[in-house]
Amino acid sequence: ERYPLTFGPTPIERLDRLGKHLGDKVEIYAKREDCNSGLAFGGNKLRKLEYIVPDAIASDADTLVTIGGVQSNHTRMVAAVAAKIGMKCLLVQESWVPHDDAVYDRVGNI
Repeated sequence: ERYPLTFGPTPIERLDRLGKHLGDKVEIYAKREDCNSGLAFGGNKLRKLEYIVPDAIASDADTLVTIGGVQSNHTRMVAAVAAKIGMKCLLVQESWVPHDDAVYDRVGNI
């Protein structure tokens, strides 16, 4: 079962500048998963959640729980989906990658 969270199929875009940089010997395309939803930047993680959410709903869960790194796109997406469907969310955020930057764990992926 699938809980629709995406707009549908995403565009496939030809990367002309990259092809030109590679000597016009190849055509390179990118599937634009970032265009599949207005929810927290979309992406492939949202497609996975479309198949996890129905089980959570069917089991009468009231909270989505997940784990990820401090800058995890997955945990951001789970939080956005929980808010959208009216569930609570618990994020376990780990620090698996050593970092020396004093603000690394406060600024996200910038």
